[in-house]
Amino acid sequence: MKRILANRLLLAAICGMIALWGWFWWYSGLRTVPGGVRLGDWVIGGLTEHELRLEWQSRLGQLYGEPVELELPGGKPAKAKVTWNALGLTLEEESLSGLLEYLFEGSRLTKAKKRWHMRGAALPLELRLSDPAMRQTLAAQWPGLMNPVTKNAERTVTPGDLIEYIPEQKAQTIDVATLTERLKSLGLERFYAILRGEGGQSGEQSLPAVQVPVREQLPKVTQEQLKGQGVERKIAEFTTTFPGSAPGRVHNIQATAGTIHDMLLAPGERFDYSTIIRETEKRAGFREAPVIFNGKLVPGIGGGICQVSTTLYNAVLRAGLQVNERRNHSLPVSYVPLGQDATFATGYINFMFTNNTGHHLLIRSEFDGGRVTIKLFGTMPPSVTYEIESNVLQTIEPPVKYVRNPTLADGEQAVIQQGKPGYVVETYRIRKENGVVTGKERVSKDTYQTQPTLIALRGGDTAPDAPPGGPRPIVEDGVSGPVFPKGR
Repeated sequence: MKRILANRLLLAAICGMIALWGWFWWYSGLRTVPGGVRLGDWVIGGLTEHELRLEWQSRLGQLYGEPVELELPGGKPAKAKVTWNALGLTLEEESLSGLLEYLFEGSRLTKAKKRWHMRGAALPLELRLSDPAMRQTLAAQWPGLMNPVTKNAERTVTPGDLIEYIPEQKAQTIDVATLTERLKSLGLERFYAILRGEGGQSGEQSLPAVQVPVREQLPKVTQEQLKGQGVERKIAEFTTTFPGSAPGRVHNIQATAGTIHDMLLAPGERFDYSTIIRETEKRAGFREAPVIFNGKLVPGIGGGICQVSTTLYNAVLRAGLQVNERRNHSLPVSYVPLGQDATFATGYINFMFTNNTGHHLLIRSEFDGGRVTIKLFGTMPPSVTYEIESNVLQTIEPPVKYVRNPTLADGEQAVIQQGKPGYVVETYRIRKENGVVTGKERVSKDTYQTQPTLIALRGGDTAPDAPPGGPRPIVEDGVSGPVFPKGR
């Protein structure tokens, strides 16, 4: 009796396993979407792969051709009727293909597991609108709103050095991003309606109108932005003169001053004069004018550029700005007091300062015949002023050098060059508030070379311009030199 019972149980187990295996084989081989699965609000459970694709393409094609009404309140024209296809509508067909691939690819065990876990799943259905297609369609209907004309605000400086502003020009434009979201929402509603059999051309008259949102379009530069830069008033200026300068030197001064005109420095930005020289050379080129070479004035290219850097340096000092690099000329110059000049030599000497005002700094230049003026506009308390004071600490007498001239008679001599003294100079910047001194800082201690007295004798020395082994001569107040006439 026990043996019979055991055999029956074994037979039942075998039958159960066979039935389970048969069910598994059947279940894993199904080519339908698991029950209860939805794409958005669309129930696709029970559809075969072929049915799902056909239904998808049919309903989607129907939606593409369906019209949608866009309404622009107060616009001309006020309404426009376009198709979803013209708006660049697409539904994420990749999600459908991915779903089918997920369900129907892999081993039977893998497919069975996927089907079992996906029962009743709600999958997202996303609608997209092509931004270029939508913009093209909207531009055809309302070109003025899709291509609004705006104008940047402008900051001007009056002849009296007052800062004034010309407000920006605004315009109205369609808010494409907001309109896209509205259309996407409506598009899904229409897709589901079509699936329910409520869509198509017959339902055209019942389509709701979509309000086209309009927003204000601002230009890149607004008056508020310009005022926020803090260019409030003129805070310093300085003028130097160059009467009787040769045309080449006049050109070099004017061209370099023109490069820095209307230059705007952000807070903390550093001004680098070497970049100004490179830009000027590229834009306008430099002409022949005397430069300083080996302690002498000689013909060269770019003479006069240091009159601009010197003029700017003096304005910078009087604005209380931070000077990072500056050096005096090797020889005194005539257009500013000793200790208040700023020379330049490509690759060797530069002039740099930092806008440490905490606000933007506007640099403007004016050129009037034999005068160049640099004005700085920004933010500085009206009660604060700066004065510059230079003191000569030492005057260095010029040495006397004798050079050989075989054409002279014994004992005869001739003065070739009258010597000029050198100087050691200290310069201070004095800060005043409401006319009262509140600070004094030494900004430089400079040494100017002497120029020797040259006397020719029959038996004099023949020293070269630069002693062998000495420092390499550099070109100051210009970009190259010496330049001598052809044939010399």
